Amino acid sequence: MLEPRGADSSTSSETATDVSARVLIQARTAMVQGRIADALDLVDSVRHDPDRSDDDRADLAVTGLLSSLARGDLRGAAPFSRELISLVRTRGIVAARACYGLGEFAAARGQADQAVSYFDSAGDELAAADDRTWIPWRSGLARILAARGEVATALELVEEELAAARLLDSPYAVASAMRTLAAVAPTERRVDLLDEALGLLIGTEAARLEAQIRTDLAGWLLLLEPTESPRAIDLLRSAEKYARQEELAPLLARIRWLLERLGEAPDGELAGRLGELSAAERRVAQLVVLGKRNREIAVELGVSVKSVEWHVSHILRKLSITSRLDLAEALAQPRQSR
Repeated sequence: MLEPRGADSSTSSETATDVSARVLIQARTAMVQGRIADALDLVDSVRHDPDRSDDDRADLAVTGLLSSLARGDLRGAAPFSRELISLVRTRGIVAARACYGLGEFAAARGQADQAVSYFDSAGDELAAADDRTWIPWRSGLARILAARGEVATALELVEEELAAARLLDSPYAVASAMRTLAAVAPTERRVDLLDEALGLLIGTEAARLEAQIRTDLAGWLLLLEPTESPRAIDLLRSAEKYARQEELAPLLARIRWLLERLGEAPDGELAGRLGELSAAERRVAQLVVLGKRNREIAVELGVSVKSVEWHVSHILRKLSITSRLDLAEALAQPRQSR
């Protein structure tokens, strides 16, 4: 389910349903590749198409929900969860997709019992339909069981998922299962598992999964192999750049916490942060640093006040800061490397 299915092609004779199906493939592919903003834009472009099949409705809603959760946007995920609730009574693969998505939503909201129920139901639906579509419900369930101390059961579930992923010959599926396995396996196996998972993604397009694995690996290096701190910092800097570009708040928060534990300032040096801004954004940011108000900036640049407001808002999100004062401090007084 989390991997692209089918080819991306279009013709001038496409029907509305054909277009919707093609966009769904593009959205799913974008999510797997870690282009979360693109995935959400694509989902929004077809989510109100009334002619979609139940399977496509479920797939689109799960893609939108997971992409929203990647950004820590529970409110944005909620409409997709309501769509999935309406599909739970549909049997087979549709219900399995819906239950998996609802399990992830419940887990994100801290509703562990409800998440367990949904993940179990996803597995039951797949088994009843004898459908081998890869839906990582076992990983979702294992994370919760491990947190409850049921490590042996969690480990068994993830080993089953890893075996199923290997049968698919899918680097993404295998790396994803190995990432979960590293979270529940004996401590001495974790660094090796994450290193192997990272190696599987070489040459693939899976930026978010790669950033997640890099962050997990850096955390275990920090805890278990302090002499590997330089490597941990390199792993985190790479993940940090991606998470900031895609505005993935939960992942970025983890990265920043680990960087601080390593004695590193989040966000890198000034040149690196400015490099994330477009030319127009840099001009606006420089005027903000000078203390100019939005109206003054608009006059100086010959644009509307609303345009300036939009740029300032986007700059703050891109640099993961919350105020103009923070922006001025970040750009005018770059932190020293340690």
